[in-house]
This record gives sequence, C-alpha cells and structure tokens, in this order.
Amino acid sequence: MVTTKAVFFEIGSETTTSVQQLSASWFTSGNLLESTIVAMREAGEFPNSIRYGSVEVGSLALGGVGEDEAVLRPVEIRYDEAMPNTAHVSLTLASGTLRFYNGFGRKDILRQSVAGWRLEFIAAVNEYGGLVLQAALCDVDKSYLPCDNAPLKEFFITAVGHWLRSWSGPVLEKTAMRRAVISRESFLRQYIYPLVVEKLQRRLDSLPDYVTSREGVAEVNPQDSLNEKSGVEATIGNGERARFIRNSNGWTYRDHVLLNWQEANRTLHDRESEQDLQYMVTMGRQAGPDGVPRPTLDISSVLGRYEWDSVKQELPLSRQRSYMGKAWARATLQWSLRLQWQTEDGRVTIAALARKGMPATDAGTTGIYVVSDPLPHLLNVQRMNLWWEGNAASLQAVQQDIAGTLATATSDMFAAVAEGLAPGRKLGCRDLRINESGDIEIELGV
Repeated sequence: MVTTKAVFFEIGSETTTSVQQLSASWFTSGNLLESTIVAMREAGEFPNSIRYGSVEVGSLALGGVGEDEAVLRPVEIRYDEAMPNTAHVSLTLASGTLRFYNGFGRKDILRQSVAGWRLEFIAAVNEYGGLVLQAALCDVDKSYLPCDNAPLKEFFITAVGHWLRSWSGPVLEKTAMRRAVISRESFLRQYIYPLVVEKLQRRLDSLPDYVTSREGVAEVNPQDSLNEKSGVEATIGNGERARFIRNSNGWTYRDHVLLNWQEANRTLHDRESEQDLQYMVTMGRQAGPDGVPRPTLDISSVLGRYEWDSVKQELPLSRQRSYMGKAWARATLQWSLRLQWQTEDGRVTIAALARKGMPATDAGTTGIYVVSDPLPHLLNVQRMNLWWEGNAASLQAVQQDIAGTLATATSDMFAAVAEGLAPGRKLGCRDLRINESGDIEIELGV
C-alpha cells in the first residue's frame, strides 16, 4: 500500500517553500542526496534524530531525550536494475520510542520501541538518471514496522512525513541548484483548469443554445431531433448545457444539435438544421524552435453547420404530395491557438501561435429541386463567420482574456518556484522542458 501521508522531502502546502499549493520539487542524483545529508548532519545543519508530537497535547509523541531519542541512520538509496525507472529510498531509526498514555487515564505513559523501524519510499528515476522526489511516496507494505497496533504505525508514518516536510527547505538549498520538477497533474489542476477550462466554460455558457434557434419560427419535431451535449444528459427541452469533460490529454467539449421541422404551403418542406460545436484543450509536449520538447497547450475549436431541405409538391388532381427533390449545404469553420512555454532572460514566457482556417463549404441538390446555388439559399456563411469571429468564446476572446491571464500567472509561478527552491540565490529559469511523463522540468541558473 502506497500512502501520501509521508512524501520524501515534499514541497507542498505545509512548507515555507509552497508556491500557491503547487507541488513543485527537485531531482538530483542519489549519491548527491546521500552525501549532502551526511555533510549537513556533521555540520549541525540537519538533525540526527526525529522529534514530533507531544504526549501532553496530543497523547502521542515520537522521539525525545535519552532512551526516547529517535536517532536516524544514514539515508539509503537503492536502484533496481530490473526496474531502471524506479529507486527505493529508505529512512531507518537506530533507536528511540513512541510514547503514549495507556487506555486507563492520562497517568501512565507507555513506550513502544522504534529501533529498526524503516520507512520505504518509492521514487521515480527520470530520463536524465535523476531522482524525482516530488512523487516519492511511502510504500507501507515494503516498510518495516514491527508492531500490531495500527494507530501507532499510522501515527509514526504521519509523524515522519511532517518531519520530512519541515526539513525540505534546508535540503533543497543544498541540492536543488540545477533542476526542479512540477508534476503534470498539479499544473493541469491548479492552473490550466481554473485559468483556461473554467473561464472558457463560462463563456460558452453565455452563448445562445442552438436547440432554441427555431423558437418563434417553426415547431420542432422532437422525435426526429437530437440534442447531444458532453458531460450531461440533455434532451430537447431540459435546458442542460454542455460541459468540458476530462480525458488523458486534457479536456473536450461538444454541443451537437439537430432540429427537424416542416414548412407547409402548396409545397411541403421537410427541414433539418444541424450544428456541431467542439472545443479541445490539450496539454502536450511539442518541439520548440530549438528542437527541445517544451510544455505546450493547444486550444482549438470547430464549428459545423448543416442545412437540409426536402420538397414535396401537391398534385392538383389527387391532392397528394409528390417528392420533387432536395438540397443541402454544409459549412465548417475552425481555429487553433498554440501556447508554448519558453525561457527568456531568466523568466518563463509564452509564445502564442494562432491559426484560423478559411470556411470549408459544400452543397448540392438531387431531383428537380430548382435553385441556382443551394449554399447561399440554405446557409448564410458570411453571417455564420461573423458570429464565429465575434462571440464570447472566439479566437480573439481566448487570445485577449484567457491566454494573457495564463501567461502572467504561470510566469509569476515559475519565478516563485525558482525562489522557493533556492531562497535568496536569485536564480532564474534558465531552461524549461517537458519530459516523457508529461512533468515540467525547470533548469535553474543565473
């Protein structure tokens, strides 16, 4: 069982190096980490024992003085040749106790020896051979906790986890001089979702729902109509709006409506109007101008419209309606915006590349449907394009509002990460790339 109650030198919300609760950490070589902690202990810059909790306040305490002192053995890091992408980090106590009151009142203090207790952490090894510590979670099953009292073992794991967090800053100052890592999921959850997806969702919610586009014009036939909206159970009349849904690469949005109705006179028109509106927000790795994979966010949208008209004419003698022919027209509009993070003069910036395609149109007739050009007869492409370019979720709106805000927020965040990982050293982001796991790696430098 792997638990998040103990993370090896985690940078998180409980440390002084927290950056807006973004989980940022660093990677270094195992040998450097081991030797650094040994040197810090010899210099008195890192404690030789763990002390956490209070019997008087919380009824449980790890470590103390004398025989209670929880003395640390040297940190041990092991690599497995059979699993080159994984390393094991061990934290073992040479002596010490857990102290707690017995179950018959707060009078007698009992002790549980923790000598030999060991917590085992599983850390990833990245493509550079570095030890990625922001994901080094405690593996309880591989740890050695010889005790049948589950609450005591749980307290021990929590205590060591809190203690590790409290000492992450000093260790970072010694080892985080070159590279840091920001996990993909943390970045997506704390920046891309609130600054891009949620803002775009609000803008899309403000647009008219195409399912109501025939109100006051024609009576829609609900049996032959369709209302498909991502993330919700939509019907023709329940008013649900489409939602962004998560996938492995980011988020997708789809609002697909098909309306069927009739226009009757001496000729009967069976009509269909269809709109398919899609948005994609994708986080990936794309090569920058120098060929190095950079964190890249692609925002794209496609709008499709389709109109169909089948005509029947009433015969004078039989009063029956005879099929005459049909016409159809289709238009597709699309745009994309690529945002790529890069470094410039020690700060992280965003390079934006916008693309907008020309309207793709198609139209035709069958039978004896008489019209010179079915496309303008059924679809006003110019009006459709004007709406596409000027609505609240257009390319221009995304560029001005969403992309600009994201660039400012993430630039400040990366600068704060650099300061948090190397306090007072005035290091900037010298390089920025994305690894094969999708995590963002920062190279610090002057």
